[in-house]
This record gives sequence, structure tokens and C-alpha cells, in this order.
Amino acid sequence: MAGQIHFMVDFENTRSRGLQGADYLLPEDVVTIFYSQACMKIERRWFCRIQEAGCGFHICKLQKEGKNALDFYIASRIGELYGSGYTDKIAIVSNDAGFRAVRDYWKNCTPVSRDIILRPDIEQCIAASGESSCRQRQISRGRQEISLEDEYQRYIEHQRLRRKLEDNFGDTEYACLIEQIISMVESPKPRKILYLDSVKQFGREKGLKIYHKVRQIL
Repeated sequence: MAGQIHFMVDFENTRSRGLQGADYLLPEDVVTIFYSQACMKIERRWFCRIQEAGCGFHICKLQKEGKNALDFYIASRIGELYGSGYTDKIAIVSNDAGFRAVRDYWKNCTPVSRDIILRPDIEQCIAASGESSCRQRQISRGRQEISLEDEYQRYIEHQRLRRKLEDNFGDTEYACLIEQIISMVESPKPRKILYLDSVKQFGREKGLKIYHKVRQIL
């Protein structure tokens, strides 16, 4: 299950790079961007992703410039949250190693240990959260290293199959179904399974006609 994560974004440190992974945000999450006069611009794509997620969203502007001032804002906000009884995860989105002190304090120096995540962007924070969720699996799958040559061969085969199907179905009433047909036949399967899949997806009459046409191609 994915619990709430409150992302504290050190925008002065990460700028828009820290918002990478905003497309994985859930409605129960909260994003607070801490920024200063020196960093007033945000990439439109990430701002739109935050809006589309429907999560809680706040901004907090530094009032007076000073060394590490924005860091103190973030540390103060964390104390405020925990002091109000907040028990879900907190993630500091920053490259600033100084936040390790904040993380260590809440983990080791308080009666109730709190694990604060410290990573340079939202995606890495979610990956390090330890939650068992669909978004965690999506991120893990996306980061999985695969063989360039093997994947390229699959790509070539996919393109070859698409051209064949377009040549045979392009001028028929089934032209609009080519994407579904490709998905159905891309993985090798016995004729009986292919027939059953075709009937299940397209209905008995259409499915039977598509099946026979596909059998002529494969």
C-alpha cells in the first residue's frame, strides 16, 4: 500500500530537476516547494503534473536572504508537522548533504524514531520510500537495465509485424483495430489460444474473420 508522502522540495538547490517523478504523485501526497527570489521559475510540465495528480500543493517563499536560510525553513516545517501529530513519511528533495543532520536527529535523537527520506528528486524519494505500491513497481520496472541489442531486435520485429498487418488490414473494416490486433499476435501462442483471444476481443463474427486473416500472415 502507498501511504502519504510529504515532499519538501529544496527548490533553490534542485530547481525543476527535483520535480522529476511528479507524474507518480498520488492524491494523498503533499508537495511543498520552498523557494527564494533567486529561483522563481518552474518548468511548466512539472507544474502541470503536480496539478494533474490532485495532491496537496503549497509553496513557501524565503522572506529574508541568508546562508542556509531555506534549509532552516524546511527543518522548521518538519518539526511543525511532527509536532502536530503527523505520522506518515516525509521526503526532503535536495542534493544538500546538510539535511543528513535533520534526518539523523529525527531517526536517533527523539523518543519516537522517524525515517526521513533524502533524495535529489521526487522519483528517487518514492523509490527509497520502501512502500509496496503500483507506483513503486512502475519506477523499479522503468529503472531495470535491459539488453539494448535484444530490445532492438524486438523493436525491429514489432515494426515488421505492424507493416504486414497494415498491408493486410489497412483497406478493410478492421483498419481501426490494428493496434489491438498487434497486441494480440505479438507474443507467439498456439492457434487455439490465438483463436480464443480473437473471439474474446472482437466478438465471434469479427474475431473469426480476423483470426483467419492473421493466420494467413503469420
